[in-house]
Amino acid sequence: MPLYKIKDLTYFYPESQRPALDNLNLDIETGELLLITGGSGSGKSSLARVLAGLIPDFYGGRLGGKVYYRGKDIDKISRQKMAREVGIVFQDPEKQLVMTSVEAEIAFGLENLGLAPEEMFSRVAEVLSYLDLVALKQEFTAVLTGGQKQKLALAAVLAMHPQVLVLDEPTSQLDPVAAQEFFNLIKHLNDEMGITIILIEQRLERCFHLADRTVFMAGGR
Repeated sequence: MPLYKIKDLTYFYPESQRPALDNLNLDIETGELLLITGGSGSGKSSLARVLAGLIPDFYGGRLGGKVYYRGKDIDKISRQKMAREVGIVFQDPEKQLVMTSVEAEIAFGLENLGLAPEEMFSRVAEVLSYLDLVALKQEFTAVLTGGQKQKLALAAVLAMHPQVLVLDEPTSQLDPVAAQEFFNLIKHLNDEMGITIILIEQRLERCFHLADRTVFMAGGR
C-alpha cells in the first residue's frame, strides 16, 4: 500500500475559474525521496499543500477527487494528526517563522501539540544539536542569514518527529553553497532516519541526483 494515493485530484483556489490541480493521479511510496518539478503555475505548490493537509482548510476553494494517506481518506484525518506526521517547509522562511528567538521557534509547534514540558525541552535540545544550531539557540531570528532561517524552519518541523517532509522550493533564496548543504542534510534525513521526502524544486542541477524518482508537472497534473 502506498503512503499516499492520489486519485483524480482537482483543486480550484477561491474565485479562480482555472484549476490549480487538474485530475491528478499519483502514488507516493513510504521512505522514498520524491522530486516534483515543473514550471511556474504547474501546480507543484498546490500539491504540496494538499499533501500536508492544508488544502482546503487553510486556503479555501474547491477540492475534488480523493487523497489517501496510509490508506485513509485524508479528509477523515484530524489536522493535529497530520501536523504530527507531515511537516512542511515553505520556500520563504520569513513567512514560516513566528517567534523572536531560535529556541522559542522550535518550541512553538511542540507547545501547540500539547507536549509535556520535559518532552518539549528534550526535543528542542535534540534538534538544536542535530542541526548544529546550539550556538544560535538564544539568537534573534531577525538577524539570522537566509540559510540559518531555512535550517531553523526545518528544525521546528523535525522537532515534531514527522514521518513525511514536504519541502516547497526550500532553497529558492539560498546561495549555491547553502543550498547544497541543505540538500545534503535532506538526503541524510531520508537515508539515515527513513523520513519520506517530497521535494518541490525547479533547479534540477542541484538535486536531481538525490531523488529516487522524479515527477514532472504541467497544467496541474
